[in-house]
Amino acid sequence: MAKTGHFLNTSAHAVNIAATTAYAVARSHDLTSLGTPGGGILNRSYFLRTLYIKLDTLSAGPPAPATLTVRLTRDAAGNDTVVGDVTATISTGVTTATEGAVTIAIDFAYSHNGVAGAAIDNNLFCFWKLDAGTANVRRIELVTEE
Repeated sequence: MAKTGHFLNTSAHAVNIAATTAYAVARSHDLTSLGTPGGGILNRSYFLRTLYIKLDTLSAGPPAPATLTVRLTRDAAGNDTVVGDVTATISTGVTTATEGAVTIAIDFAYSHNGVAGAAIDNNLFCFWKLDAGTANVRRIELVTEE
């Protein structure tokens, strides 16, 4: 029997990648494995719902990082933007000010369809930058809905 209704999928990744005040290919992450066997999301349509990013080792400053700006792209070079820059306030830990997280509601209908001859990867890539200071990105979760 075919599935019916709404289905949430999570692409969760434990990482250890630096965050600074500039976007960089070396400081980005491939959000592969959104429900397709073998990875990749080619020819799939769904809603991008929520992006969660956990940070630690937040620098004390001054100034300390207060916001994280994120963008999602179709290519590893970060040039084919799907979700443009979204800036979110870092919620620091209650007992540990050097840890924090951002949660971004996206709510975007997305179809990742291949185009013959186009040099586009079958994945989504997450890029980030801080408003000040440094930190480490430790976990990234993207929730999608079919």
